[in-house]
Amino acid sequence: MKLYIKSLIFATMAMGAITTLPSCSEADIAVIDPNAVPEASQYADNVEISVDQDTNTATFRFTGSGVMPAWYIDGKLVSSTFEFTKYYRKAGTYKVELKVGNANGYSFGSVEKEFTVNKTKMTGFAGYQFDSEFNLYKKSANRSVSFYYAPGWQAINPVDHSLTEDALTINMPVATTDKWQAQAHLKTDISLKEGESYDGSVIITSTTDLNNITVKIHPDGDDDDGHSFFPQQKVSVKAGEPQAFWFSELPAVVDMNNVVFTFDFGGNPENTQVTVENIVIKNHKDDDGTVVPAPEPKPTGNWVDVASADNIWSGATVEEMFFYYAPGWAQIANPEVEFTGKDAIVTLPSATFEQWQAQMAFRTNIGIADTETSYDFMCVLKSNNALPGVTVKLTQTGDDNNFFFAEKVALKANEPVVFSMLNMKAPKPMEKVSLFFDFGGNPADTKVEISKIILQKHHD
Repeated sequence: MKLYIKSLIFATMAMGAITTLPSCSEADIAVIDPNAVPEASQYADNVEISVDQDTNTATFRFTGSGVMPAWYIDGKLVSSTFEFTKYYRKAGTYKVELKVGNANGYSFGSVEKEFTVNKTKMTGFAGYQFDSEFNLYKKSANRSVSFYYAPGWQAINPVDHSLTEDALTINMPVATTDKWQAQAHLKTDISLKEGESYDGSVIITSTTDLNNITVKIHPDGDDDDGHSFFPQQKVSVKAGEPQAFWFSELPAVVDMNNVVFTFDFGGNPENTQVTVENIVIKNHKDDDGTVVPAPEPKPTGNWVDVASADNIWSGATVEEMFFYYAPGWAQIANPEVEFTGKDAIVTLPSATFEQWQAQMAFRTNIGIADTETSYDFMCVLKSNNALPGVTVKLTQTGDDNNFFFAEKVALKANEPVVFSMLNMKAPKPMEKVSLFFDFGGNPADTKVEISKIILQKHHD
């Protein structure tokens, strides 16, 4: 049976007259035949899939004629072209579904094809085992995600995203300029115990370069830096290059209920897509077979030599040391600082128990009047005891509100960590610059080495 689309005749009655619109001729009427919709199975041999195993790129090609293809992956239409490509980072077997259509409509049935990606594309350490029986994230029955996405501090909702069993993908079409303008909060029902030590890792991939991504793992309703793993520590990624972000044997300093994974991509370029996957958190005593690489600190960025004249810090003079060393909030004698050139070792003989109880600052003669030039900063920190939240701040002497950055970094015992911040501008001119640290929460007899300090004009 054929269906004919008839012209409509509208009539109105006014003053006894009937007005009608002219009808179309039979030749102008479109014809749709449901029985002429193509059958997808007839085109099964016209689906070609090839995988470049060196680049993990799959190419999908349709060679049929007289019909149009519609490609579906995970139930979503991804392309209606005769050929397209898609990158797959992880090894595995994947499926693609094809429907075909003509002027009468698209097929009800479809052709489904499988293809295999042989290897996971990853340089360096890939984190802990996602599929391990010890991965608490995988066991989490309740997961949800919320966002604060606010370019120019004006919130945009909703955020286009997908949350699957092993990955969170976020699309950010609009650029942001500041930290905390592109937050994602992944909530779980995981509980961790105070005093127990944990390992964790995530893999982050971005379609654009992202510097200084913030990662925090904390209890729901309590994002205090001193109570979190990764307390405002930073990671940077290059476009298309997956980066593992991980920690090992860090103690929970409080009971953590309904653990939240917080990510901030503030400063993202426009049209950025970020995937956070292979999320793992496990008790350190549960061995999933992962071999953790030996620490090999390498700074992100392009750095001048530490002794170079281009290193502003190399020409600095420390005019004064500032201390506030107060276990139990009762100030005691200043800690000892031993200098070797520009490097320093700080000895903290007494334990402190709270943030801000072990403050110190190098007050220098460096002046930075230019607020338009971008700067980079780095140093290497090493402690003989684990310090879950060391505050690092580069600020104007005498004005704590005028600073380049104020961040936290976690230190494991006897493992050096590179702390770096890139592409920073002074909010206001700085007559003199101080490098500030807080080691609050340190165990007794803690020694912290501060070395390889570089302050430079930004290098791409």
